[in-house]
Amino acid sequence: MRALALTIIRLGPCGAYLLATISLLSVALLGNTPSSPLAWALYTTMLPTTRTLILTLVTASDMVFWGVTLTLLVAAAVGGYLAVRPERHLRLRFIHAHAALVASGLAVLQISQNSAGLASISFSQLPPVDWSLVDGSSAAFALFVLILLACVSAHAAVIKSIRFARHCT
Repeated sequence: MRALALTIIRLGPCGAYLLATISLLSVALLGNTPSSPLAWALYTTMLPTTRTLILTLVTASDMVFWGVTLTLLVAAAVGGYLAVRPERHLRLRFIHAHAALVASGLAVLQISQNSAGLASISFSQLPPVDWSLVDGSSAAFALFVLILLACVSAHAAVIKSIRFARHCT
C-alpha cells in the first residue's frame, strides 16, 4: 500500500505536464473547430490554470507551439517512467519534480489573482502568498500539494543516497 501511495505521489509532476499539454491541445482544437462547443468547453476549463503558457505560445510559430506541446508530452512520459522506477535517475527525478512545482505554483498564484496575467508584474510586486490560494481552483491546489509531496520524496531519495554513499566509504 505504501509503494502504491508513493508511486501516485511521484506521478504528481506528470499531472502538471499533462495539464499543460491538454491546455495547448485545446488551443489547437479551438483554432481548427471554432464553432465546436466541446472545443470551447475544453479551452475555457484549461485556460485559468495555464493562461501564461497559452498567451506566450499563441503568438509563436507553429513549429515552436508543437515543439513545446511535444516536449511537455515527453516530460509527462518520462515522469511516468521515473515514478515507476524511482531508484534510477535521482537527479532527473529531482529536477523533473521541481520544474513542475515551480510551474504549478505560478499557476495556482495566477488562479488566485483576478488579473489578466503576470506578464507586466515583477516578482517584487507579487502579493504575499497566504491560504487564500484555496479559494482559487481546488484541483490546481491539490495538484500543487501532490507535486510538493513528490519534491519531498525526491529530496528524501537524494539524501538517502548520499547517506548510503558516505556509509559505504
